[in-house]
Amino acid sequence: MALAEEFIPSEADAERRSSVLRQSLKELDYELLVADANGKVIGFIDQWIINDFVHGGKLAYIQNLYVSRNYRMKGIGGRLLQEMVKRAKDEAVIEIHVSTEFDNKGAIEFYRKQGFPKEHLQFEKEL
Repeated sequence: MALAEEFIPSEADAERRSSVLRQSLKELDYELLVADANGKVIGFIDQWIINDFVHGGKLAYIQNLYVSRNYRMKGIGGRLLQEMVKRAKDEAVIEIHVSTEFDNKGAIEFYRKQGFPKEHLQFEKEL
């Protein structure tokens, strides 16, 4: 929960985040991977897999990918992403989606280097 707070501060309290995580982990179409250093979680990635009739197959949505600032530029994010791509392939996913903010130049360059060349506009509405 501390790493989620570091990633997106004040988005939700730890109890709410923990509750949502516990519920998500019960879902068959959800996966969460973590990276640790000396027993401390230093990064995570999670994805949802859905069936999409328009595409005629499964799509994966990487919801979050985050590595703590002190551990960046060490290949951790790349390894997390590569493992999630491998798992998606194992599930016969035909397309993986990721998103980031327009001004997050580091993430944009990271995803391009990781083999995500297509860009699409995604809209968001808070409820």
